[in-house]
Amino acid sequence: MCSAETLPKIALGDLSILRSSDFRAALDALAVAVYTTDADGFVTYCNPAAVSLAGREPELGQDRWCVSWKLRRPDGTPLPHDECPMAMALKGRQPIRGEELVAVRPDGSTALLLPHPTPIFDESGELTGAVNLLVDITDHKSAEKDSRYLAAIVESSDDAIVAKDLNGIITSWNKGAERLFGYTADEVVGKSITILMPPGYENEEPNILRRIRCGERIDHYQTTRRRKDGSLVDISLTVSPVRDALGRIVGASKIARDVTEQRRASETLAARLREQAALYRLTERLHRAQDISEVYEAALDAIQGALCCHRASILLFESSAKMHFVAWRGLSAEYRNAVDGHSPWTCEERDPEPIFLQDVAQAEALTALRPTIEAEGIAALGFIPLVAEGRLIGKFMTYYDLPHAFTDNEIDLALTIARQLGFSIQRMRADEARCLAEQQLRRNEANERARAAELMAIMEAVPASIWISRTPDCRVISGNRAAYELLRQRPDTNLSLSAAPGERPDSFRVFSMGKMLSPDELPVQRAARGEVVPNFEEEVRFEDGTSRHLFGNATPLRDAAGDVIGAVAASVDITERKQAEEALQESERRLQIALGAGRMGAWEWNIGTGKVVWSPGLEALHHLEPGTFGGTFDDFKRDIHPDDLCLVELEIARAMESRQDYHVVYRIRLPDRKIRWMEAFGQFSPHGAAKPSKLAGVCMDITERKEAESQRNLLVAELSHRVKNTLAIVSSIARQSFSTNPDVHDAHRSFDARIRALAQTHTRLAEASWSGVSLETVLFDELAPYHDDGKNNVMLSGPQTMLPPKYALTLGMAAHELATNAAKHGALSAKAGSVRIEWSADRESDRLKIRWSESGGPVVVAPKRNGFGRLLLERVLASDLGGEVQLEFAPQGLVCMIDVPYPREPFP
Repeated sequence: MCSAETLPKIALGDLSILRSSDFRAALDALAVAVYTTDADGFVTYCNPAAVSLAGREPELGQDRWCVSWKLRRPDGTPLPHDECPMAMALKGRQPIRGEELVAVRPDGSTALLLPHPTPIFDESGELTGAVNLLVDITDHKSAEKDSRYLAAIVESSDDAIVAKDLNGIITSWNKGAERLFGYTADEVVGKSITILMPPGYENEEPNILRRIRCGERIDHYQTTRRRKDGSLVDISLTVSPVRDALGRIVGASKIARDVTEQRRASETLAARLREQAALYRLTERLHRAQDISEVYEAALDAIQGALCCHRASILLFESSAKMHFVAWRGLSAEYRNAVDGHSPWTCEERDPEPIFLQDVAQAEALTALRPTIEAEGIAALGFIPLVAEGRLIGKFMTYYDLPHAFTDNEIDLALTIARQLGFSIQRMRADEARCLAEQQLRRNEANERARAAELMAIMEAVPASIWISRTPDCRVISGNRAAYELLRQRPDTNLSLSAAPGERPDSFRVFSMGKMLSPDELPVQRAARGEVVPNFEEEVRFEDGTSRHLFGNATPLRDAAGDVIGAVAASVDITERKQAEEALQESERRLQIALGAGRMGAWEWNIGTGKVVWSPGLEALHHLEPGTFGGTFDDFKRDIHPDDLCLVELEIARAMESRQDYHVVYRIRLPDRKIRWMEAFGQFSPHGAAKPSKLAGVCMDITERKEAESQRNLLVAELSHRVKNTLAIVSSIARQSFSTNPDVHDAHRSFDARIRALAQTHTRLAEASWSGVSLETVLFDELAPYHDDGKNNVMLSGPQTMLPPKYALTLGMAAHELATNAAKHGALSAKAGSVRIEWSADRESDRLKIRWSESGGPVVVAPKRNGFGRLLLERVLASDLGGEVQLEFAPQGLVCMIDVPYPREPFP
C-alpha cells in the first residue's frame, strides 16, 4: 500500500516544485491518485489516477477540498466536503491519517479510500497548501474479509483440508487433518505429503501432481492413507489446483474424508443382502417342496450361498442311532465312507451347541480323522445340529478349503438354516405320519359323523365360544363357529396348542393374570385330566398386538364307564367390560398422578344442596388437615384474599349464567397469614333428571410461577439497562482510542488494554451479582500489574467505600488511564517511583474525594495535546458522575484530584 511518504520529500516542503514540467510528468505517471490544493483548499493540481478514481475531471481553482463528486463515511452517512480529511488537515495545520471514507462517483459507483492529506509550509512556516494521496483499499478490504471467512471455514471443517506446493510439500494443515491422520500441523508442515503414503501407494503422488500441473481437478478419488500410529484409513480425496493472482498454478488444495465406515458398511450391507436372498430362496423352495430330495437341494444351495463355504453336506440319524450322509456337495466317496457315522453328539442329546473348527490342523478333537480331512483338502469346518421338537435328528456340515474365522453373523445364519431344515424334515415326516393317521380316521369317520353333526348343531346354536377335545391328550380341539371367529382361524382347523408343531395355531397365545399359559395349563387340557374348571378367566393375545378376554367353564367328557375321554369348555367374550374397567382404573390413576405432580386439588360444588367437596390435595394446598374442610361455600370463601373475593364470585356467577367453563386466578390467605396465588378451572354440569347441577374442576398453586414471572421481568429490565450502558462505554472507548492516536498499532494496544480494564471491573461486578464493588478493589485491580516485589511502590488509603456499577466502571477506567500514563511516562516508569492514592468521604457535603499523587519518577512536563486519558478524566467523570477533576503537572510528579458526588443511589 502506498502512502504520502512515497512522494519526494521536496514536494512536502515546497509546493512550487509541482509547477515544474518534469515533476508533474512524474506525478502524472503515478498509478496512485494525487492532488494538491492551495492554503484555502482550492484544487490546484490533479493527476490522471485521481481523475480515474474520482470518475470526473475536477475544475482547478473551483473545486474545493476534494476531487470526488460526493463523500460518505464508512457507515454510509454523508460527509460534507468541508469536513473531509483534507479540510481538517488544512484547518488543523497537521496531517490526517487513518480515516477511511467512501468516494461516490457520478455514475453511482463507490470506492473505499484511505486519504493521506499533508499540509505544506514554506521556509517561514507559512501554510502554502496541501497534498493528498488517495489509496483505493476496496479490493484489499474485500480480499481481507474473504480470507477471514475462508480461514474460518477451513479451520472449522470436519474434513481434512491440506495445502501443498507443486513439489508435494505440505504448506497448511487444518484441525480436521489432525483428527484424521493424527499429526499436528507443526509435525507435518514443511514435509512431503508422501509421509501419509502406505507401501504400494508411492506412485499416486507423482501422478496427482502431474494432473494438478495440467490444471486438472481430481474429484472423489478413493484411496488409502497411513495415520501417524501406522494404522490405515480409507479416504475419499478431492484435489484442486491453487492459482496465484496471475492465474499460475502454484500448488494444490486437498480435501480428504474418512470413508472407512462407509466402505465397511457397504460391504456389510452387500453380505447381508446376499444372506437374506439365500434365506428367502430357501424358505420359498422349502414351502414348495413336494418330497425330501427337494428339501435337501434347497438347503445345500442356501448353505453354500449364505455361508460362502466351498462344500456342504447333510447327515441324519437312522434307526441304527448313527448319522449317515443323505445329501452332499463336493465330497469324494472315499471321504464320505471314512467319516460316515461320525457325530460329536449322541441321538439322546438335548439342545446341542454347534461346533466350529477354524483350523483343522490345530483341532485336537479330530486327531484320528485329521489325515482323512486334510487329504480331502478341508482346512476348516462346522457342525450344525438339526433339531425338531427339541430332539436331535441330524446335522449339516460346512467345509472350507482355507482356515476360516466364523463370525457371529455366520453362526446365526447357520442356526437359522438349521431351524428351517429341521422343521422341513420333520414336516415331511409328519406328513407321512399324518397320512397314516388320516387313514385311521377315515375308518372311524362314519361312526363319528352322526354324533358330530348333532354336536355341531348344538354348538352353533349356543351364543358362546365352545371348544371340544375328544381325546385326553387334547392333540385335536375343534369348536363352534363363534370359537373359530374369536381365534381368527379357518373353520375345521385344529385349535389345540397341544398339537404337534406345524399343526398347532401360532397366531395367538393364552394368558391368565399376565402369565402366559402352557398348553397343559389351559382349561380344556385341565378338564381332559378330570378336573372341573369353573369360572376361568383368560386373555387371548394375537400376533398383531390385539387381545380378547374370556370368561367360562370347562368340564371333562366321560364315557359310559366314567373314564375321561376328552373335555369341553364354553366361554363368553368379556373384552368390552374389561376394557371399560381398565380404562376407568387408568383414568383414575392418571388423575391422581397429575394432581399430585402438579400440586393441584380437585373440587366439586353441588349448586342444588350448596355442598362443596375438596380432595385431600386441595386441603393440603390450603394447609388444612385431611377431612377438616367444612364443606360449605362460605368455608371455601373464608381463605380467599378480600381484594380478590369479588372477582371469584363474579367468575362463578358468569359460569352459572352462561353455562361456560370457569377460570379465575386469585390469592388466598393461609392460617399462618402467608399469601399464596391460586388458579382454578371448572366446568358447569347441567341439571339432569337424576342429579342436581354442579360446578367441578381443579385448583393449583401458581405462587412460584407468579414470583418467577415477576423476577424475570425485573431481570430483563436490568439486563437491558446494563447492556446499553456497556455498549455506550465500548463505543466511546473505540472512538476516542482511534481518533486521537495517529499510530494504528498503538491505538489497537490502547483500545485492548482499556477493554480489558472495563472487563475486569465487569467481572468484579458480576461476582457480586452487580450489587456493587469497593473502591479499594477497583484501584487495586488496575494497579496490580505495576506492583514491585515488596508492593511498596503503590499505596492505597481511605475508608471502606462501596461503589455502584456506574461509579465502579467510570472510576475503574479513570484509574486505568492514570496507571497506564504512570507506567509509560510517570512515577511507575522508574524503579524508585511510587504512587499514592488517598480518598475520603465527606458525609456533610456528600462528596467523594480521591487524590492521586506520583513521586520519584522522571521530571514531569505538561503535555502539548490532550489524549484520551485526559479526556476521560476531565469530561467523562464530569458528564457520567457530575464530578470535577484537577490535573497538576508538577515537576516532581503528577497530582490528580477527583471530586464526585458520594454514591448514595440504591444498588441493584
